[in-house]
Amino acid sequence: MAKRKSDPAKSSPIVDPWKWAQEYLPPQETKNLIASLEKQLPISIRINQLKSGPKTNIKIWEQAYQWDTSPTPFCSSGFWIAEPSISPSRTIEHRLGYYYIQEAASMLPAELFDFDGLEHPLILDMAASPGGKTIHLVDRIMDKGLIIANDASRSRIPALRIVLQNWGAINQAITNIQGEWYGRAYPDSFDAVLLDAPCSMQGLRTSPSHKMRPITKNEIESLAERQFKLLESALQTVKIGGQVVYSTCTLSPHENEGVVSRILEKFPGVVELEDVQHKLPAPAPPVMHIGGKQLQEQVKKAVRIWPHIYGTAGFFCAKFIKNRSIPSEKQWDVHRKNPIIKGEYFNTRDSDDLTDMISSLYGFYLKSVIADQSLVYWQFKENIYFVPSQLQDQFPELPVHSMGMLIGKYFPKGWQPSHEFVSRFGDLFTENIYILGDEYHEAWLRGEDIRNSVRPSGQIGNFLAIRDTSGRNLGRGKMLSNRLRNMLPTRLF
Repeated sequence: MAKRKSDPAKSSPIVDPWKWAQEYLPPQETKNLIASLEKQLPISIRINQLKSGPKTNIKIWEQAYQWDTSPTPFCSSGFWIAEPSISPSRTIEHRLGYYYIQEAASMLPAELFDFDGLEHPLILDMAASPGGKTIHLVDRIMDKGLIIANDASRSRIPALRIVLQNWGAINQAITNIQGEWYGRAYPDSFDAVLLDAPCSMQGLRTSPSHKMRPITKNEIESLAERQFKLLESALQTVKIGGQVVYSTCTLSPHENEGVVSRILEKFPGVVELEDVQHKLPAPAPPVMHIGGKQLQEQVKKAVRIWPHIYGTAGFFCAKFIKNRSIPSEKQWDVHRKNPIIKGEYFNTRDSDDLTDMISSLYGFYLKSVIADQSLVYWQFKENIYFVPSQLQDQFPELPVHSMGMLIGKYFPKGWQPSHEFVSRFGDLFTENIYILGDEYHEAWLRGEDIRNSVRPSGQIGNFLAIRDTSGRNLGRGKMLSNRLRNMLPTRLF
């Protein structure tokens, strides 16, 4: 009988993350760290800049929900909410994507990119799901250019797609490919790459999205090796002069400074770190040695966020600049079976006709949106989409899982706008609007049809943008002869 092999993960010793604090922090800072972890991590939100003005809306929500807010350290659209009596997860604004609930430290990576001078940048988010950092990138470029949101795990794609839909992102496409593929299939192609790498999540704080669990030394070494390969691919696929931000939500030195130092050692002069400490309100220096081994000198330009520095979870970031091309050991074929693209693009005449019809229905200048964001119409069966023009121009053979935004569909009797279209642009509508009385507000947010409200005869049969008496966007509805039909997606309830 063959001897059963032992599981190396189970036989490997468990790593104690507290040893990192004891090794790298002075005694007083260790005490400060312990004290900070005894405090509950406050809820933080990041406001959707495509749909609202952060400073204006946070004041409105403070009054409406009695929130006590304060700005997060390094993101102008991020706010902490102290002990809210009304949870941010329960508001209509959250359901319609007017803000995203995100831990404050996770707002740093997207803020490190410099997009000045890049009018329509090409961006890859290599490990994107669930999508919080992807939509932050969407805001940073105001949904202009193109973001490829990739995740290697098929099971994580639905969550990513929903986050992008709720946010109203249009200039994006989702792929489900191993991140290592991009460096070999598309070398020197992107202006910027974000690699928020899969990690051990040893950030010394537990949250619903980042739960700490026992981790072994072998697991950390395996993760560090995967992170190194993904980072190498990110640096291959970015253009010369382009930017790569590497981040994790762990404090494991092997997965952070160790990976960065190995890259610098392998590609001396080919890539370099940019010092980002000046972007922070207080210093957050990295560690410069692991197990007695001194790391590359440039590692000092990276950022290590211990929880006590800003009152956040633990986090790590480093920003690379690429100076020369990185040859790939093996070229991977770009031609792969495309699982989604089966429709067709509109010609100029059909595009103009549809634009005029939608503009007339809802009384806003859609043509300027299309021109400003370089969008084109694409149709699959009766469904009409806005899709990024750069996707077809720059990546015609990229196997995408989904792309752009469903804006509506044709029916024999007319046009039905999508929830995403009304959620993104409904605040701009001046026609086919219905003001819902305050007495019906709670029923509407439960997904119920409204039967006793006033129904103007001129709107019967129309798909309407619904607002409350204070002007808030409440999604779309259809006016019928006997009721106002609630068309909020069931996923919102």
